[in-house]
Amino acid sequence: MSSLYRQHSRIFQISRLLYFTPCSYNEELGRFEATKRNLAFLGAALVLTIPFWVYDIHLMATNFLHTYTTVFAAVGGIELLIYVSVVMCTILNVLVKRQRITRLMNVLFRPDRILDSCSPTNSADTRYNDNRKLVVFVLFILFGMCIKLSYFKKAEIKILSVMIAGRFLAIWVLIFVHRLHVRAIGQRMEQLRVLYASEELEQHLDYFLHLYDRYSRQIGEVDDCYSFPVVLVFLLVMLQLIYLAEHVYSTIETGTMMPVADNFFYSLFGQVWQTMYGALGYYCISACGTASEEVEETALCTRHFDDYRLQNTRAAKQIQKFLLKNLHQKKKFSACGFFDIDNTVIYMVFSSIVTYLVILIQFKQLETDLTQAGDGYNVTSNVSTVQP
Repeated sequence: MSSLYRQHSRIFQISRLLYFTPCSYNEELGRFEATKRNLAFLGAALVLTIPFWVYDIHLMATNFLHTYTTVFAAVGGIELLIYVSVVMCTILNVLVKRQRITRLMNVLFRPDRILDSCSPTNSADTRYNDNRKLVVFVLFILFGMCIKLSYFKKAEIKILSVMIAGRFLAIWVLIFVHRLHVRAIGQRMEQLRVLYASEELEQHLDYFLHLYDRYSRQIGEVDDCYSFPVVLVFLLVMLQLIYLAEHVYSTIETGTMMPVADNFFYSLFGQVWQTMYGALGYYCISACGTASEEVEETALCTRHFDDYRLQNTRAAKQIQKFLLKNLHQKKKFSACGFFDIDNTVIYMVFSSIVTYLVILIQFKQLETDLTQAGDGYNVTSNVSTVQP
């Protein structure tokens, strides 16, 4: 297995238990295989997920949604359906595409003797190591769960807090698994540039061109295998950031620090928790943007083919064909074809948040006006009349 997979083997082990990864590495054969044991993990994941999915909706609807205003109940209902469905949809998505994901992992995470010797620096392994980041997020999630358990008194709410923390952790694992697939492409492209700059270029030119095409095609494979659950995560991130933006607006409008809850610390931590969803989206966006830049930079590095010994040779013609084919092709990760996942998504998310925030504020104001009008007017007909 590759060094990237070996470094993050614990993440992939958790991913297999959740059936976010449908295969295991066979040490004897030296490749990834979908085995009966993985299908057993699928059965266990479904047995646990389906009852929790139903119970989660019940707890949220009975304890929270009925306390919201009509507008926020509608938004909360959409958020709830997306939130509880991300894990289920990911499991079903992996089940349907298990063979493609297995082939993808055999391309990205199997060892390559030549490329593995072309890491540009000794710090490359550290730079691609996400274990510490995941540990920090796990500790934060556990800390948040403990705060919620200490704040709420009802047993049902405590159970819901544990379920929310577990689901949030599962979503983080999903994003990190997607991120590792993306970063594997970026790492291979970086190694290809080192190979291209070596003195053995003439010997490995065919190998360089073949591997570039092979790894750049995996961008489409990653999109096909994981973009659907990633789109659901982006929707969830946007909804949480809308809640956060509405809270900031309410704070400014009312002039109070924490207008939502009577407990300052718990309310503040709730906003930090929502901000973590923004970090969730950023980790996905940054990985995809960086990998796309690595692919483009690897194609661009062949522009300066100035080895005079190889001019007017087969090698020079190969480079020219390679440039014509790849120089003007933008290879970017996509979210089910709806939009490209790069840094421009950040601006798109913020513009969408502002748009939906304005709509929410208008509906909230309309709801307030109708409520106030109901005290002195009959609003059941098209023409308002004063009540007796």
